[in-house]
Amino acid sequence: MSYHPDTSILEAYAQGTLDDVTAFTIATHIESCPKCRSEVSKLEDYCGEELMSASTEAVDSFDDMLANILDLEPSDEPFRAIRKPTFIEVNGKSFRLPLSLTRFREQIGEWKSYGGKVYSAPIEISTQARVNLMYISDGVAIPQHTHKGLESTLVLHGSFSDEDGEYQVGDYLLKDASVKHSPFTKQGEDCLCLTVLTEPMLFTQGVARIFNLFGKGMYP
Repeated sequence: MSYHPDTSILEAYAQGTLDDVTAFTIATHIESCPKCRSEVSKLEDYCGEELMSASTEAVDSFDDMLANILDLEPSDEPFRAIRKPTFIEVNGKSFRLPLSLTRFREQIGEWKSYGGKVYSAPIEISTQARVNLMYISDGVAIPQHTHKGLESTLVLHGSFSDEDGEYQVGDYLLKDASVKHSPFTKQGEDCLCLTVLTEPMLFTQGVARIFNLFGKGMYP
């Protein structure tokens, strides 16, 4: 695992200021990344210390709030339901989803096939961005493209490469309109990713550019 979110993104995650989709993607990365999980834990501790040290003028309001909390009736219900492993099937294969994705299992739509080599399934969790699971078979090259907005990608299984490097399980990538790339998988190595697009992608080479005519771009 060599590619991680920028420190500024981890700081925003710890502070709770990220949008819901980005926070969900970062949480999924953190689930499999000890390095970022440790960094977020430190940032959360720091935020907690700042909050505790901040002066407050509404002492009476705080005391009232604490009294109300203490007066709450005890509950036998667990604070958070235990998440069980969830699997998806695509192209005749079964993959275990990260725990952060299990609560959205019912929001995962039908798989769409592109020539039997690339498959995508939408995850209906936001109206502000297009969230997909994307499966790429081994030995496949996706035509070069760029992005009108932002594209974040989290590798869940296998690996893929582009002009900038090779990406393994857990790697997190964030690309914008300044980047043109041609993702591809090696022979014998397929890939399952979580992708988030804020705007359609634009093909920049070859006959694939015809797809740009549909809504000035294309979502997977």
